[in-house]
Amino acid sequence: MSTITHTNPNGKTVQVNVGENVTIGEYVLICENATIGENATIGPHSTIGSHSTIGRNATIGEDSYIGSYSTIGENATIGSYSYIGKYAIVSKNAIVSKNATIGENANIGSYSYIGKYAIIGKNAIIGQNAIIGEDSYIVRDAIVGQDATIAHGSIVGLK
Repeated sequence: MSTITHTNPNGKTVQVNVGENVTIGEYVLICENATIGENATIGPHSTIGSHSTIGRNATIGEDSYIGSYSTIGENATIGSYSYIGKYAIVSKNAIVSKNATIGENANIGSYSYIGKYAIIGKNAIIGQNAIIGEDSYIVRDAIVGQDATIAHGSIVGLK
């Protein structure tokens, strides 16, 4: 891991920690003190917030947003046009499909799958190996347990 000085598309010069063999697309905005692990891929037009960590072998799709202080785990995938709120955690090997929204301070467990257009509310917790169908809405502060499956188009209420 090397600390590099990077001038982002906004013209701001920041320090970023970058592993080996990282691929960064065009017009990516990387904010100060972000860490990008080895073999990670950041799609074009994406934003990596300050103090965020992108794990090794992780993939961030085109035009996606990773909020400040968020963690994207090793081998995790964030689909194109997705939004990850600040302080959120997407654990290792989790998949967040395209156009999905993960709220602030939400926690997505390892090996979980979040379908396209799904919305995971602020402070929600998704257990490991959970499957959230596309177009589903998990409201803020909800807890979805380990190995749970939420059908396409579902709404899951408060805990």
